[in-house]
Amino acid sequence: MAARDCVFVHAPKFHNEYLPLGDFASINYMPMGLPALARELRRHGFDSEVVHLGVEWLVDPAFSLVEELAADPPRAVGLPLYWHYQSYDAVRYAARIKRACPGTFVFLGGVTASYFAEQVLAAFPEVDAVVQGHGEGPIVPLLRAIRDGTDLAAVPSLLYRGPDGAPRRSVSPPYLARQEDLDSLVFGDLSVMRHPETYARSFGFPLYWSKELPPSEAVSSASLGRTFFPLCTGRGCPVVCSFCGGNRDSLARVNGRNRLLFRDPAAVVDDVLRARDFGYRTVSLCFDPTPWRDAYYIDLFAALRRRAPGMGIYFECWGLPTERFLDAFATAFEPEGSSLALSPDTGSEEVRRRNKGHMYSNAELHASLAACRERGIAVDLFYTLALPGETLREALETRDQVRECLSRYGDTLRRVMTWTVQLEPGSPQFERPESLGLTTDRKDFLDFHRCHGAGADAYSTLGFKVDGYFGDFRDEGGIAEFERHLQHLKCMEFCFFSTRPRRSVLPEEGRANCLARRRELAERRGDPLPTLPIGDGHMYQDAAALRPPRGARPELP
Repeated sequence: MAARDCVFVHAPKFHNEYLPLGDFASINYMPMGLPALARELRRHGFDSEVVHLGVEWLVDPAFSLVEELAADPPRAVGLPLYWHYQSYDAVRYAARIKRACPGTFVFLGGVTASYFAEQVLAAFPEVDAVVQGHGEGPIVPLLRAIRDGTDLAAVPSLLYRGPDGAPRRSVSPPYLARQEDLDSLVFGDLSVMRHPETYARSFGFPLYWSKELPPSEAVSSASLGRTFFPLCTGRGCPVVCSFCGGNRDSLARVNGRNRLLFRDPAAVVDDVLRARDFGYRTVSLCFDPTPWRDAYYIDLFAALRRRAPGMGIYFECWGLPTERFLDAFATAFEPEGSSLALSPDTGSEEVRRRNKGHMYSNAELHASLAACRERGIAVDLFYTLALPGETLREALETRDQVRECLSRYGDTLRRVMTWTVQLEPGSPQFERPESLGLTTDRKDFLDFHRCHGAGADAYSTLGFKVDGYFGDFRDEGGIAEFERHLQHLKCMEFCFFSTRPRRSVLPEEGRANCLARRRELAERRGDPLPTLPIGDGHMYQDAAALRPPRGARPELP
């Protein structure tokens, strides 16, 4: 039997803990370029497919990909390590595959792998190489070199392990994507993956999958009514936000260059039509680097209206939409399945100015929300706690703005959410924390690998402390103590947990919903039922400590 050429394996972060969610999987969306890479290899005559381990677990929890690969080892296995949350699972799977298939070439790619490429190769001998930056340029030369046994030094944008085990960098000039390269890629063809129909119907937004609920409940409890197809409309970033690892400077480091590229609208619409063939009725996109220049999206929306009528869209705005944009949006898309996401991040204009690349005032935010209401456009609002320079006083300004927006625009706002954001590799928070008044405990790749290896609580741990945040005794401890007090602030003033994902709630209702869900999960497990809601004298970590120890939990297949 001829060896398969390349199997791409997406490993979600399979174990996470959060009280109202229980044990859940995250990073369920694949990087949107993964199907495009598999298709590009097929176009050049290579046998390639995408395996999503979360999908495989849903289809058959007893299935073992490693056993299958051992029986018929492929020439290469590529594992995306795009988000740092995957750091443990992706590397763990690389090790399992390498042990079972010692002759298979195992490589990583994606933003996190690229950012930490040298550290990954130094610490994990099971990884043979890291493709740095965009993968469509290196992937075909890499597979040719593996197949033909030729020197990897000629593969662009590759850091690989030499015969002596030491990392080496290819001598070929790095791959730099051009407009025509981006336009030629096909992102919407999911026929290159196993069980595409399961993938298409299972994962929506929010991005978690509760492993303690039946599949139908897991979908309904974590969906806005439809699953979303992540749509690629371009690449690059012109700004630097303090908390973002995909900022202008980080992308230049990872990709060798940071250049704004917008895809040809015709190619984008072609991908929407392909996604529709797999059952999607809503697309989502979060590429809005120049919100004050709206011509591209006005043209794209018109093309979608002509060629893909009836589709919905979830559009994440980096700044505020223009009036022309809102008119085009309202005209082009089916309203029930469409909405905008705005991210003021904070109620304090000064904190927003210090942290956000696209600044706008609170008055401008209110004007935009009013304009959305006039056009019948649903909106999600996102806020963030513990930004650099924020103190408790500014956090309470955010609380007041959340309540004001719910009061004034309740018929327009679908959800209002306040999150904490973990430390992101490549962000200013990670690269120069002291200058931003932060203390951090994640300095290198091994720190991220370690913190994501034990079912870490994705929503209550941060990896940093904002010095002087509370202005009282709560500032005296270390990072863990800061996280404890910040989580209590979030529970008391910002909880938005709703049993209906398309409905906003105030914190007191959110805490009641949290207790009800915790009781439901405890009953399913056969554990004693919790009796106390989060409140004064009973903090989130107190409730977490009362849970009985968990037994063995299922692993990725």
